[in-house]
Order: sequence, then C-alpha cells, then structure tokens
Amino acid sequence: MKRLLGYGLLGLLAFLLFLLLLAPAGLVVGLLDERLPGLNAQAMDGTVIEGSAWGVSWRDMPIRRLNWNWRPFALLGGWLEFRLDTDDPDAKLMGNVAISWDRRLRFRDFSGRLPLARLSELAGQPTPPLRGVVEFDLRELSLNAAGLPQSADGGVHLLNLRAMLGRPLPLGDFVAQLSPATPAGIQGVVKDNNAPLELDGILNVSPDHRYRFSGSAAVRDAGNQALRQMLNLLGPPGGDGRWKLDFSGTLAR
Repeated sequence: MKRLLGYGLLGLLAFLLFLLLLAPAGLVVGLLDERLPGLNAQAMDGTVIEGSAWGVSWRDMPIRRLNWNWRPFALLGGWLEFRLDTDDPDAKLMGNVAISWDRRLRFRDFSGRLPLARLSELAGQPTPPLRGVVEFDLRELSLNAAGLPQSADGGVHLLNLRAMLGRPLPLGDFVAQLSPATPAGIQGVVKDNNAPLELDGILNVSPDHRYRFSGSAAVRDAGNQALRQMLNLLGPPGGDGRWKLDFSGTLAR
C-alpha cells in the first residue's frame, strides 16, 4: 500500500511538472503583473520555462523585448526565479530575478544601464532635477513587498550627471559602492571620478525606508563659477573650501 502511495505521489509530481513545462509564457507575465502592477505585453512566445515577450511596458517605460529562462533550483529556497534580459536601445537589464511567496523581490548578478530619470520613475521616486545615465552591477538587491530596498551589494555608476538649473550644469561621473549595513539596511560609499564636482560621502538606507547622506563637496576647478554659485545655495563653504552635506528623508512608497 505504501509503495502504491509512493508511486502515486511520484506520478502526481511528474504530471504537475509536465503541466508546468507546457504552461504558456503568459503565466510568467501574469506572475510579474501581480508583483509589478501595470506591466503590459503586446505579444508572448514560448513557455514558463523559456520564453519572450514583445512590446512590454511598465510605468510608461517601453521595453522592446523581454526574455527569460526559468531557474528551478531556486524553488528549494522558496523563490520563483527567472533569468531575465531586455533588448531595448534605452534600457539594458540582465540578471536573475526571483519572487518569493510573500511577494518580495530579489535580484542577483543583475546589471544594467538606464537614464536616471527613467530609473526614478521605475522606483516610484520623484524625478530629481538631474540628468544622466545609471550603470549598475549588483551581486544582490532585495526589495520588500512594497518594492522598497532592504539590502544591496554591488556598484552603481552615475555617468555624465548634469544639474538642470536653467541650462544644464555638468557635474561629472560618480560611483557608489553598496554593501549590507549592520545590523540591517544598506550603506553606500559615494565618490566622484575626477568630476567637476568633488564629492565624498556615505549613504545609509534603513529597513524602515529612511535614508541619510552625509559628506562634503567642493569645486575642482576654482574658475567654475556656475558650479560655485550652485553650491553657494547650501551656504558658505568651510575653512577648507568644502561644503558640508547632510540630507535625510523617507523613500516614497
């Protein structure tokens, strides 16, 4: 009797796996839509295991093509994980994306390139008066069920950053090295890369969605009066010619 029951359970699992292998690609988009409301796709091809979607958009961001490959071993840890990559001139994203049963999101070995304004829209944050390109290479990024960051490990580059104050004011290139904070949250070491705006600082994001940036800034070229005037909006510099920076707030949900 026990042997028959064992064979029956094995047959049931095989049948369920067979159904999963044949499940249409639309199931993947449906799962993502539950976690990312507003996700749309004009056409899909393939199965849950391996497939593609065309004409994808989310929060008004068009993605010409989205491809995935299912990674079944992540199920052992309670995650439904896929290998995703986009094929779009303005948005290049590639890596492993996993959804947990309690609607958390996890990104692993995730890299990409996006305009800064578009990244702000995707993150649900107000668009800052800045323009530039964001490149990132993250070993891991975890978001809670509300889509807010909980931990991160990897590098983020801001390229050709410009302040949009009347006419664009070049600020330069910057890098942030992110790592898990102790006991929880995210810490980032921020520095410029020989930019017109010299910048050194520490970014902290706590699990309760509060952030704080502390550091200092200076004008690399003393003749850059436009940049000096912008920094003077923060008040006069210190005796070392640097402006102290201390910003804090709460990430929008």
